[in-house]
Amino acid sequence: MRFRYSALNQTGKKENGFIDADAEGTARGVIKNRGLFLVSLKEIEKKSENKKKTFSFGMKQRLPIQLARQLASLLKGGVPLFQALTIMANQLDADKEKEIVSYLRDQVRSGVPLSDALKTYPDIFDELFVYSVQAGEKSGALDLILNYQANLLENHAVIRGKIKAALVYPFIMSIVGTGVVLFLIGYVVPMVIKIFERMSQGLPLPTKILIGITNLVNNYYYIIFIIPVLLFFGFRWFRKNKKGKRLWHTFLLRAPVAGNFYLMVLISRFTRILGTLLKSGIPMLQAIIVVSGTMKNVIVSEAVMKIAEMVEGGADLSNAIRDTGIFPSYVADMVTVGETSGNLDEMLTNVSEYYDTNINQRITAFTAMVEPVIILLMGTVIAFVLVSILLPLFEMNKIMIKK
Repeated sequence: MRFRYSALNQTGKKENGFIDADAEGTARGVIKNRGLFLVSLKEIEKKSENKKKTFSFGMKQRLPIQLARQLASLLKGGVPLFQALTIMANQLDADKEKEIVSYLRDQVRSGVPLSDALKTYPDIFDELFVYSVQAGEKSGALDLILNYQANLLENHAVIRGKIKAALVYPFIMSIVGTGVVLFLIGYVVPMVIKIFERMSQGLPLPTKILIGITNLVNNYYYIIFIIPVLLFFGFRWFRKNKKGKRLWHTFLLRAPVAGNFYLMVLISRFTRILGTLLKSGIPMLQAIIVVSGTMKNVIVSEAVMKIAEMVEGGADLSNAIRDTGIFPSYVADMVTVGETSGNLDEMLTNVSEYYDTNINQRITAFTAMVEPVIILLMGTVIAFVLVSILLPLFEMNKIMIKK
């Protein structure tokens, strides 16, 4: 059997590699004898069929929450895991979701741990979810950990939903406004231009600008549509490139206004996940390393790994957080209080709730601000088009009156 491992050496640096062994326990022993601290160990699948792809819209956000919440309730009530999965499979209406839960039930019935069965669907259950379930199985507190996971996922879903809802109105208004302007430039303005061409006097500057824009759109419309497509795919390539991804993530953190909001979301995620893992009984170093993999920003992920290395070296979590220079001093101060009082997990949850409150306030303020701004921009553009058309007509009217 061949395993892929990730470990920390004595200096705190991360090492990745492969090892051949007849069993997982043997592989762990070999790694331990090398003086390495094991972070993760995964058997390399020989067949691609062991990983199943799913293509159901919204399942990745919906099913983990539903599975964690219902299993936590049933397990807390004393229902065996196999029977709990059977009950849940019978309650589901969607065929794909029923298929997944039924597969998990069959695997558990055959003696496979639930955490290993979840690895079959990496597109649905991420590493954090699987790792938490694994910790719950080892500690015998699977119901508590599943409940923590459900709360964590629901919190992320609420924040994600509010951000999307805040962007829906600007997006719709932008589409409608762009459609109205394109209609005016593509159909209305060309008809009016024919009238202007018959005029002997010069045209006002706004009208000349409008005519230039109209000619550009009507004569080179294919270029106007091709350029956004090229920019879109170019930007996707740029983000997938290692250096480009790093530059983009750095820009997101330093962007005016939006950068601070983005960092607040990451801090909330960091503190809530770390608090949940610690509350679940997972050792701090392992918990920090797991959290680093959930950070969607390369810069922040590296900072969290630096925290793990410092904690491995004997530093306090609060000092490690302060030394990264990424997190505000408020986070480090609150962690210091948690370390002193012995309630670190609860203090991390309080920090997350504090930032969640600020995030919700900023989303509300953004929504209230963006609506009048969009209306103002749309009104300005449409007013410019109308004024550009009406000015020459007023000039024509004056000439006719004089005659």
